[in-house]
Amino acid sequence: MATAVPPDDSVSARFFEIVNQPVVWLGIKIVGGLLLVWIGIRAGAWLANLERRLLLRAHVDRLLAEFLRNVTHVAILALLIVSALELSGFPTTSLLTTLGAAGLAIGLALKDSLSHIAAGVVLIVLRPFRVGDAVNIAGQDGVVEGIFIFTTRLHTFDNRDLIFMNGHVTAAPIFNYSERPNRRSDITLLLTHGADLQQVFAIARAAVGADKRILADPAPYVAVGDITDKGIAFIVQVWSAASDMGAMRSDLLSRLQSALGGHGIEFVRNYPPANFLPAKA
Repeated sequence: MATAVPPDDSVSARFFEIVNQPVVWLGIKIVGGLLLVWIGIRAGAWLANLERRLLLRAHVDRLLAEFLRNVTHVAILALLIVSALELSGFPTTSLLTTLGAAGLAIGLALKDSLSHIAAGVVLIVLRPFRVGDAVNIAGQDGVVEGIFIFTTRLHTFDNRDLIFMNGHVTAAPIFNYSERPNRRSDITLLLTHGADLQQVFAIARAAVGADKRILADPAPYVAVGDITDKGIAFIVQVWSAASDMGAMRSDLLSRLQSALGGHGIEFVRNYPPANFLPAKA
């Protein structure tokens, strides 16, 4: 004799009876919370990257776009974790209260670390430099790679990675070499007291005029900066494009040394470098 098949409503009732078991229902909520986190992590990264692309298309500074992308990603992850806990049945109200109290205690303990976050926001708002700028921070030269939540990263000219905590960046002198298109080179030559200054002026002006990389405006400046017991401080100030400065300065020094030496004009030997103030600002 064939076994009677329970009607569909009995199967459904049995299914809901199983699902309504506290342990089973808790397991379903936990799985749902984990699924929400899994989907949210990928969706959050996609949304954060989309925000960055839109900001870059709107010609927002790349540094600011990267920082806002990181902040958005962290905010989405925090929202996902709270939502997943809520979906899983955990009492998030008491949890948030506990986390708030713990966060206050941790914030006091990590106030120095939090100051680096605040310093990063200051750097983003004031923008003393941008990604790709050549800068000098606390005596270190490099190209800015980015500002992150805690750190600022530079790539040095000798191919090293240099990482500053953001608080140290805001507290240190910052020189931005890329902010201005032109830069001035100051050359000080310490000559013997017997040097023929009229001839030195003629040689220096000829050496400056022979280099097309030296700008005519502002005009080159050649002068006697000082006369000391060591010798005569002779100053040459010239302007060039920032990208040409290094090579131009090296070539100009070579021409001056060769021309002055060829005319018997001697440099003072064995003297410590002196900081002669130029006669022209």
